[in-house]
Amino acid sequence: EDPSFESIAADPHSTHNMLRFIIVLALAASTYAHQGDATCFNDPNREVCKDAEDFYPKFAVTDSLGMLCTAMPHMPGCAVKSCCDDASCTDVAAKYCEPWSLIKNICGTQSGEMMTGMMGCSNFNKLCGKDVATMVSQCTDAATVPIASLPTTMKSLNNAATVCGASPPASSTWCTANPCTTSDAPNCAAPFTTLSEACKADSTKSECSASGWTAMCTTDGGNLQKFCGSGFTTKVEVGTSSAARLSSASLLAAAVTAFAVIVNV
Repeated sequence: EDPSFESIAADPHSTHNMLRFIIVLALAASTYAHQGDATCFNDPNREVCKDAEDFYPKFAVTDSLGMLCTAMPHMPGCAVKSCCDDASCTDVAAKYCEPWSLIKNICGTQSGEMMTGMMGCSNFNKLCGKDVATMVSQCTDAATVPIASLPTTMKSLNNAATVCGASPPASSTWCTANPCTTSDAPNCAAPFTTLSEACKADSTKSECSASGWTAMCTTDGGNLQKFCGSGFTTKVEVGTSSAARLSSASLLAAAVTAFAVIVNV
């Protein structure tokens, strides 16, 4: 004879198993419900698509960033990401370490690198690309803006090479330690960092304004002291934010831990 509900409820082991079963069913139902949201990549201009966390969560955006920066690590957006991934690098504001802000630096078409043809930008393009009608809030969210006037890779390469040319800034050793050429990006591992270090040493160099570095630092240098130094606006939002600065590995570990806590109630 099958046990009654009362006997199951009276047995702590049965109750524990029932709770586990209910939680698993709830998680499965949630997963199923969000499967439909995947259609937002085909048509993001719908109410159900307003929050990308349902179908393109932050850890997935971080995975896309990893793909982009593995392919082209010398991009300025990847230099910013590298600081965000480094717990000891606290001189970039937490808002600029949000995954959506970071991916806009590389894939954005209004500002940023505009690397729309790269595979890592594919999902971003479908949701927030040029001429895409979209209701995805993360595309225009003021809390995840990209870095205004962030120099492109080519501007960083060209200007890093010339600013470190015949007469590099006297107070900077970065040019000799990290030489750049205009024609071979792999031989210039960190053009944006090289440019920034040179301009921090002597911001009057013409390459600083030509690259966009001066405009970037004038706009929000206080929140980008890693790349702008301390000669611009006062610190406003600089500091670590564990939610914003988690790497993809940390996000995955956090998700696994959270799931383990739930199912072991």
